Amino acid sequence: MSAESSATFFQTVDAVGSQIEVLFDGGIRSGQDVMRALALGAKSCMIGRAYAYGLGAGGQAGVEKAIDIIRKELLTTMGLCGVNTIAEIDDHVLAV
Repeated sequence: MSAESSATFFQTVDAVGSQIEVLFDGGIRSGQDVMRALALGAKSCMIGRAYAYGLGAGGQAGVEKAIDIIRKELLTTMGLCGVNTIAEIDDHVLAV
């Protein structure tokens, strides 16, 4: 996720406030990307590429593995940033 797209996404989330839930779709390749999107205000993330690669490489087991990898990366990143729950993730974890 580039700095430019991050800024644009943050502006979008800020503009709509709590009127709608904003989902992040595109560029999610790791748990770190999930954390960044959540910190910018996304309510959830789409992981289509990881899902598709996992499916192509190993069917259902490949999808499960891809999701598990992203989950473990997210948990590790959360720990390194000092957050214990998804609810604690906000823009304070971002380097500006």
